Amino acid sequence: IFAITSLGVYGIVMAGWSSGSKYSLLGGLRSSAQMISYEISYTLSIVGVLLIANTLSMRELVHLQGSDSLFFFKNWFVWKQPLGFLLYLTCAISETNRAPFDLPEAESELVGGYHTEYSSMRFSMFFIGEYANMLAVSCVGVTLFFGGWQGPFLDGFAFMSLIWFILKVIVFMFFYIWLRATFPRFRYDQLMAFGWKVLFPLAIFNTMLTGLGVVLGWSWFTP
Repeated sequence: IFAITSLGVYGIVMAGWSSGSKYSLLGGLRSSAQMISYEISYTLSIVGVLLIANTLSMRELVHLQGSDSLFFFKNWFVWKQPLGFLLYLTCAISETNRAPFDLPEAESELVGGYHTEYSSMRFSMFFIGEYANMLAVSCVGVTLFFGGWQGPFLDGFAFMSLIWFILKVIVFMFFYIWLRATFPRFRYDQLMAFGWKVLFPLAIFNTMLTGLGVVLGWSWFTP
């Protein structure tokens, strides 16, 4: 899933280069640099969850977060991996080119970024692709950190499981929209420095700490 969502950068770079516009080309180059910079931290952010769960199965990850008690959310991995979740959320916003990390399409600097020369259906396809990527990232985040389709009641029924999952994804999508309307855009040098000097060391630290906890059998790092 992570590999497939990362392939979108090729389309953005090719779209910027083939437009014949310097603004589009700069937007495409920015996008490739940004996605490469944040991809490592993005992948490392979920390694802690996988180490704790000791499985790559999405279904098994959801089952491990289940609980029959009133506090249905007590086994969610977001409590065991708070730093991993914050890293995932931050990198996901950058990977989907959303504000305040939307440097590839910065209107104040690059007119419209890599889709400056596109209009009508071609522009719509870029727009749809961006929101589809947001939806995919939200679905993966809900599955890894928030118990997937499990809810407080009636989650044994397929219809209610779908409802709980959709509601959780809607919260993620709302956060995307709220963030865009709240925070100003970073400068490009700030964006790259934040990715390499802050997120990457934190991702390494979280992975090493979780691995150590799993090996030593610390209760906090058991599913």
